[in-house]
Amino acid sequence: MKLKVLNSFLVKTVLTDDVIGLVPLKAGAYPIKAVGEDQFEVLKSKSTICYLTNQRLEEAIKSKSAVIISD
Repeated sequence: MKLKVLNSFLVKTVLTDDVIGLVPLKAGAYPIKAVGEDQFEVLKSKSTICYLTNQRLEEAIKSKSAVIISD
């Protein structure tokens, strides 16, 4: 499954062991998978993994900033 980003938006990422930051998820298609009950993991690059809550993903889809596509 992939997340196709149409309009950039901010997502959470782990910057260091104890620091969480926000990074822009720019237009493009990214692999996405569910991790846990209410969280998704987005592979932004080989070295950058981002996280979205179910609520944040729904907001991005409703605002037409992103859509889910199958592989």
